[in-house]
Amino acid sequence: MQLDRTSIVIAQRSNDELLDLSLAVVRTYWRKLVPLAIVGALPFALLNFIFLYPITDYTQLDMASREFASYEWYRIRYLWTMLCLVFLQAPMAMMGVCYFLGQVVFIDEPSLKQVAGVIGRRLLPVTLVLGFFRGSLLSIVYAAWLFANPVISFDGQVITFSTFAFIFFFLVRCFRPFAPEILLLERCPLRKKRSSTDELSYSRRSSWIHSNSGDFLGTQISFSFIASFFILIMCGGSLFLTGVLIGVWQWGWWMDLIFFPLVLWITAIWDTVIRFLQYLNTRIRLEGWEIQLRLNAESQRLQEARI
Repeated sequence: MQLDRTSIVIAQRSNDELLDLSLAVVRTYWRKLVPLAIVGALPFALLNFIFLYPITDYTQLDMASREFASYEWYRIRYLWTMLCLVFLQAPMAMMGVCYFLGQVVFIDEPSLKQVAGVIGRRLLPVTLVLGFFRGSLLSIVYAAWLFANPVISFDGQVITFSTFAFIFFFLVRCFRPFAPEILLLERCPLRKKRSSTDELSYSRRSSWIHSNSGDFLGTQISFSFIASFFILIMCGGSLFLTGVLIGVWQWGWWMDLIFFPLVLWITAIWDTVIRFLQYLNTRIRLEGWEIQLRLNAESQRLQEARI
């Protein structure tokens, strides 16, 4: 591995340049990214489908409701719930994509087995931080609760609760976005070993790399608006495609159960790429990472020459 020979040029970039570069990365490596994303997202997608399927019977729910409701209201509840679940689950589901991106920068494309091995060794800290503190696994508990209570008389409270949860974790991600990179790429432990002098714990490393987090909020909001437009465009394209192919131009069950979740997971892949590029940008700005890589590469060559 040559530290100064990278597939992505290590340089400071603007947000517009990061967006352009993210599309180039997806176009170049999509054959590797898609299988890794499928392996990570499939368990979450299947659980979401199983747990949320009862709340897609909008007509039956409308008839069983004790309060005034409508067919459209129950559809909105399902779509919003699915959006919240994928948003919470994406960082944990896209761990393989994150690790692959970290290796492919140095022109080293790991196999699926290698990615699984690294994730397996980091499973405990990843589960604690991403699964519980970031809500990925907690979202499954929420979906299971909806599965057990599909006919409820407080839909407004359910949407309000999920909205506040979404906003809370959105803000956490705005000010502490690089948890997957710190855990998988830098492999910082949750607790520093007493015998180690140069090792940083996850909390200290997170505090350092997110110390100048004032611009993260604006960047995250901007990228979220772009992602929202992307979701609308993809859903509109899917609806147009079904209209052309089968002559049905209305939003039906296939959009609810197939195309809408698929669009959300595709967006999650793109978001992971953008976050990784933003992570590189942050390290370059705070740590002068491009200079550090060149110095380490020269040191590596000198050691090899001596051997």
